[in-house]
Amino acid sequence: MQNLAAALFRVALAVLLAVFADVSLAATPVASAQVLIVLSADAAIYEDVAQAFQAGLTNDRGLRIETATAAQLSTRTSPLAYELVVAVGSAAAEAVIARSDAMAQPPYVLCLLIPRQAFDALAASRGGLRGRRISALYLDQPISRQLDLMRLALPNATRVSALLGSSSRPLAGELRDAGRQRGLTVVTADIADSSGVYAGLREVLPNSDALLALPDPVVFNASTAYGLLLTTYRAQVPVVGFSEALVKAGALVGLYSSSKQVGAQGAEMASRALAPDGALPPPQWPRQFTVRVNYSVARSLGIVLPDEAMLAAALVAAGKAP
Repeated sequence: MQNLAAALFRVALAVLLAVFADVSLAATPVASAQVLIVLSADAAIYEDVAQAFQAGLTNDRGLRIETATAAQLSTRTSPLAYELVVAVGSAAAEAVIARSDAMAQPPYVLCLLIPRQAFDALAASRGGLRGRRISALYLDQPISRQLDLMRLALPNATRVSALLGSSSRPLAGELRDAGRQRGLTVVTADIADSSGVYAGLREVLPNSDALLALPDPVVFNASTAYGLLLTTYRAQVPVVGFSEALVKAGALVGLYSSSKQVGAQGAEMASRALAPDGALPPPQWPRQFTVRVNYSVARSLGIVLPDEAMLAAALVAAGKAP
């Protein structure tokens, strides 16, 4: 199992780390465009979201859509002369919001594929959401949905652990409250930097039935992800992950929204802003989601799981329950 996990991890890590990466593309923006899409990195995860966004955007006005990168945006001196700027990824969001801050009449800014805590920090540092001209579709799933999946996949689990880095630490209270509502005891360990991940695991794993992974770059990065998954596997503690890449690398089950799902919902939000007298809707969670299961890990841990479609359907039903 260790060899399998290592091989899968090497294949999947690039996709996982793309969420936190910031390298450049070779696209050139055109000033006359009405919509500018800014990508954080030259990675498939960003490009796929951008393509799905464009495919879903209602374009009966003949909108001109151009693409640039965060790096390219930083070298431009001209203002953002667009109706809407769509930032895909955290690095793109930081670059776009920094540029729009200096404008008397900034464009609408829609952030896609950004963790809720990262977006909240950006908004707070700039005095809020500026009359709803800035909004987001979060990368992560609601805590309630993640814990509902854990209850469905691991009905006998009652003790849940989570490692919290700088961006996910504010979630501690919400995690405990949502867990309590579901009969779960949630134990967390604070991680100051990546070197503390393994100490955190030693603290929480002995009294844990499952580990909930959250998209925090201090906890999950190139230096920690493989060791974290291997350590939890050796401890026979299944991991509920936040991406397909984590499931391929060794998490038992994962909950995430695909590029198509993110792009389609982002396009709906953008269409509302671009409509006559329109406005951006408030920041929101993904409505659609995907469940993935690593059945090899399940067999190794002696866990029997239903198929992915059944888990997803049950999760939808759980979200509709009063």
